[in-house]
Amino acid sequence: MRVPLIYHKGSLFGFDIGSRTVKVAQVERRGKNVRVLGYGSTNFPPDTIIEGIIADPEVMAQAIKPLLAHPTAGRITGKKVAVALPTAKVFIRTLQLPMMSEADLDQAVRLEAEQYIPIPATDLYLDFEVIEQVPGAEGKEAQLSVLMVAAPRAIVNSYIQLFDILGLEIDSIEASLTSITRAMLLGGASDKATLVIDFGSRSADLAIYDRVVRLTGSITVGGDDLTATMSKNLGITLDQANEMKYKFGIGKSGLQAKITEALTPQLQQITSEMKKVIKFYADRNDKKPPISTIILSGGSASMPGLGEYLSSQLGLPIQVGNTWEHLEAKHVGAPKALEMPMYTTALGLALREVQHD
Repeated sequence: MRVPLIYHKGSLFGFDIGSRTVKVAQVERRGKNVRVLGYGSTNFPPDTIIEGIIADPEVMAQAIKPLLAHPTAGRITGKKVAVALPTAKVFIRTLQLPMMSEADLDQAVRLEAEQYIPIPATDLYLDFEVIEQVPGAEGKEAQLSVLMVAAPRAIVNSYIQLFDILGLEIDSIEASLTSITRAMLLGGASDKATLVIDFGSRSADLAIYDRVVRLTGSITVGGDDLTATMSKNLGITLDQANEMKYKFGIGKSGLQAKITEALTPQLQQITSEMKKVIKFYADRNDKKPPISTIILSGGSASMPGLGEYLSSQLGLPIQVGNTWEHLEAKHVGAPKALEMPMYTTALGLALREVQHD
């Protein structure tokens, strides 16, 4: 069975399964605008997901059915879903291979997967597509640039069980960071190499986008870590630290020096990993333009001063992405500002449809 880990045209809505919540979103093209048809979220019982696997699809399905019937706003009408898997559970790699037939290409990609992925091929679903033909240097043959995506069967099979119960068809599956990147680039130039960093509660995921997501990475510092560090080093409660993080952050204020000092180890770790990813891309793509900008997403991306700090350390312009700015949502009512980031992945999945119109 070949599970669709790369998009193929079909009416759908975005379905994002997080560690504690499910978010859904559906959009449509209206002329030059993208219109939100509906969106919503719901919680499901803890321990329903273990190591990325939906341990009890029946329990999760019962939690989700009311959301699909009565979303937070608008309506969800699709019967096909584009689904995101946690980025850390998906393997993405761009391969450079000689020109060859489709049959030989399938075999070559599988051999590459066995070399680079630390999971037996029998335990993976694998998909690929040719993204470009690269001219060869003088005296050398042209090569194929191939996007390879693989995901563990145990995780994907548990998703298939869930959607069978819900009566929905899986149209495509991708890494959550791929969805986030699509959403973040909705209103900007997508023809330039861009580094996207998504600050989650437990980690920060990185992706370099150059017409497709070329590579991904992860930093073991998330929003919860920043809050906990502030709480410990400043001698305040977690609630106080969280409030201070979003109100003052490391922006200009009477507390700037104190908070920056408290967070310096985590900030240095974040910038160090970002530099490594930028260098990795540059070293392997010396004939392509360098990364031109960085886009921040996720809850902690709105922490005051974070963008300015990272820009000064990396020497690149930085912007905080907000997909809702580029969507028509007045008829359904956009969510509150603090709730907007939670729908980024679901919207990025839904945008597959209008992106390929």
